[in-house]
Amino acid sequence: MNQAKSSQAIAETLRADICLNRGIEDGMLHEVALAQRFGVSRTPIRQALQRLAYERMIAVKSGVGSVITPLEDAKRADDIRAAVAIIEAAAKCAPSHPVPPVHFMSIVGILGMMDICELNRAEDFFDIRARLLAALADMIENPILSDAFRAAYWRLIRWSILDLATAPEHQAAHLRELLQSAARTMKTATLAEGFARIAVIEGRLSQPS
Repeated sequence: MNQAKSSQAIAETLRADICLNRGIEDGMLHEVALAQRFGVSRTPIRQALQRLAYERMIAVKSGVGSVITPLEDAKRADDIRAAVAIIEAAAKCAPSHPVPPVHFMSIVGILGMMDICELNRAEDFFDIRARLLAALADMIENPILSDAFRAAYWRLIRWSILDLATAPEHQAAHLRELLQSAARTMKTATLAEGFARIAVIEGRLSQPS
């Protein structure tokens, strides 16, 4: 039994399950079953589900429960553009001074991890993507913007993992270019320029590979 206790840890596990399409056969998350799985009361389960609903990972439907939100081809471009728009907003709000070494090194560290990962494996690809999200969110000083970024970027990650199944080389190359370009920019320029560069590269995902 998974002994994760906090709602945040539960949300992280369920988010990975949704993104990797594992262990959720009926497309729903059941509170009672989740409480038993994690060994907690239903309160932290509900808190975790509320977070996932905010991120549009799930939709809470009256009389039905928590249903995983599907990825719809017709909404693909809008989902990617929404994430890119928030990254662009982060660029506009970012400080104009040089990037603090801790932020630059977080990107370099993730880039280094790519060399020991098998990016054609969904689990490894997800891990790198999730680490990048966390690193970028920590660089956004405005808490409202940072929270919005997390929610929108998870949607982008779900699309990239879906594409990984049919175009693993393309997705791996995209992620490597993203990290390399971000590292180069943040080494010599400002955080604003780093986010702007990331927005340009991620915007290419609006069309399926």
